[in-house]
Amino acid sequence: MKEVRLDEICIVIAGQSPPSDSYNQDKNGVPFFQGKADFGSMYPTVRYWCNKPTKISLPNDILFSVRAPVGPTNINNIEACIGRGLSALRCKEDVLEMKYLLHYLRANENKISDLGTGSTFKAITISELKKLQIPLPPLPQQKKIANILDAADALRQNDKALIAKYDELTQALFLDMFGDPVSNPKGWEKVETIKYCDSIVPGRDKPKSFTGSTPWVTTNDLNHLGKTSISKSNIGLSDNEILQVKAKIIPEGSVIMTCVGDLGVVTVNTSKMVVNQQLHAFICGPKLKNDFLMYSLSFQKPYMYKMSSSTTVPYMNKTVCNNTPTIVPPIELQNQFVERVAVIEEQKAIAQKSLEKSEELFNSLLQKAFKGEL
Repeated sequence: MKEVRLDEICIVIAGQSPPSDSYNQDKNGVPFFQGKADFGSMYPTVRYWCNKPTKISLPNDILFSVRAPVGPTNINNIEACIGRGLSALRCKEDVLEMKYLLHYLRANENKISDLGTGSTFKAITISELKKLQIPLPPLPQQKKIANILDAADALRQNDKALIAKYDELTQALFLDMFGDPVSNPKGWEKVETIKYCDSIVPGRDKPKSFTGSTPWVTTNDLNHLGKTSISKSNIGLSDNEILQVKAKIIPEGSVIMTCVGDLGVVTVNTSKMVVNQQLHAFICGPKLKNDFLMYSLSFQKPYMYKMSSSTTVPYMNKTVCNNTPTIVPPIELQNQFVERVAVIEEQKAIAQKSLEKSEELFNSLLQKAFKGEL
């Protein structure tokens, strides 16, 4: 299959930030997309407008994040101004199917990200972006590939939506039984989490090797509001490696939450593990059930961000983590919640298995699509 430069089949438009005094949230002017922060799963969300637009992106342009991070994409669905964190890729319709290009860019996002340079954050120059090599089959074949991948993607998106519905159901159950733990309308005892838990703060040293079976878990491995048992990268530590870095083992059944970056991601671990320093663990005492605490802490994101210190990313120290508030209803009521959640989780697990299969199908088709095998 022949390959061509991106700028042979697209008009590549580099974003440019408009004057700062033209930004507003009063819907004055045209929508303004600054970067990846405005992206959804497929289409961007308007958060700002500007009345002195510089570079304009049109509907059906592919929005490409060129900095912090490099590579994520969305489809633009409205006329909008784009800032310097984005480029717009306007496909030449006589030679290129837009959805074909979108699938290719998403399938190769990690490889494209590696083209970024910079010490503080990665960025890709407009000249490097234009030089991207794109495999280009005939237009009818591009359309066929795009249609097949769209159909496979719809299957996995439906599975993801079903899983999200189960999560919403559990959140609704929590609120029905206990009320909002922030405002605490039911008047439960409200304490700093450390009052009824022990905590574990991971060591600072990162292991130099991973040759064992005790999972090494980071933020990306956490199954938010669910169970976490493994490293998605399948890496683990031996007893000797754990000793070398003086790592602390997180026992099974702990509540683990993020304390750096994306705060308020919470899980319960179902196997012993070692975690990096971006995570903080609680071991529940007799007054708290771990599944209950996991959900209770998930409502405390505003507190976490308010109390965090921030240089480049939000950070909560040990004291702030331990002082995160939780309500403490009677243990009998917590047990009822846990039993009901278990029923929901059984159904969610079936949906999760379906998602794994649909993800496997989609990834298999992706591998074939750009080798000319579809």
